[in-house]
This record gives sequence, structure tokens and C-alpha cells, in this order.
Amino acid sequence: MAVWVAGAALIFAAFMVTIDVLLRYTFSISMGGADEITGYIFATGTAWAFSFTLFERANVRIDALYQLLPKPVCAVLDLISITVLGGFMLLVTKAAYSVFYGSLGWPFGESEFWSLSITPLLTPLAIPQGIWLVGLILFMVTITLVLARTVVALVQGDLATVARVAGPRTQQEEVDEELHLAESIHADVAAKESSEEN
Repeated sequence: MAVWVAGAALIFAAFMVTIDVLLRYTFSISMGGADEITGYIFATGTAWAFSFTLFERANVRIDALYQLLPKPVCAVLDLISITVLGGFMLLVTKAAYSVFYGSLGWPFGESEFWSLSITPLLTPLAIPQGIWLVGLILFMVTITLVLARTVVALVQGDLATVARVAGPRTQQEEVDEELHLAESIHADVAAKESSEEN
């Protein structure tokens, strides 16, 4: 659900920028704030899509050497990879929390009033920062679950599960997914043509 909301928000941002550009070139007017709003949407949408990316194993990993290594070594590297990602994202999430807390204002944060953007919109920064922070926290929960499943599978000697949960996608998996998508599209087209003939 998070990735669908994030995707819809990015499409909305694209439409907003398109309309703003057309208004500028056609009527020399601007909606105002489109660049600011799309910046917030991009940051929050990306954070909310991180978990889906991890579950789909679509995050980029350099695996040229990885493919040549024995499976037990690959399993250990998968565990190290997800651990390092978790450590890095913990630092990012802590920094995001500090930024959000500082923007909240009294009595919650460090400033006397809510921090506002220095733009015509005067956006209360805690709102987009809070949405961004929730996305990062969701990602940390996802990393924790993937890490726990990886450790359990590694302890049990289930290297196939380690690869399926934490390893990079293989070329065969990507080919199978594309074939499945093509077959689904072909079946939908065939069903539509059949219903039109009837």
C-alpha cells in the first residue's frame, strides 16, 4: 500500500510540474510552490517505497564477483549486506528524527514555534518531515524483519532462503518475472479478443 501511495504521489507531482510549466509558457503565470511541493513528495515518496524495494530485492548491488563465489560465502555476504544497510539507515533515521524534532517547535522541539519553510507557502516543515520519518521508520522495521529471517535461515543452514530473502535477484529470476508478465498480458489480450468476438 505504501508503494502505491508513493507512486500515486509521484504521478501527481509530475502532473503538477507539467501544468505549472504549461502555465508559465502559455500565460506567463505560475501556480507557485510546485517545486517545493514536488520536493516534499519526492523525498517522502522515496522513503515510503524503500520497504517495497527491499522486499522485491530491487536495490542495486554489485554482484559480478558475488556470482562466482560458493553459496555459503554468498549467504554470509548477504547477511553482511543487510546488516550494513540496516546500520546506515539507522543513522539516516536518527538524523531524520533530529530534524523533525527540531522543526516541531515548543513544547515538543527545540525552537519556540513551528519551523516554517522560507517560501511563499510557509509550509510547517514538521509535516513533510514527519511523513518522511514515518517512511524511514517503516523501512527500519522492514530491514529488521529481513535481517531476523536471514539470521534464522543462516543458522538453520537454509542457504536458499537466505538468497531468496536477502540476496540480489538472479538473472533467471528477472527473466522468469518478465516471461510471467508477458504471459499475463498475452492472456488478457486473448481474453479481451475472445469476449469481443462473442
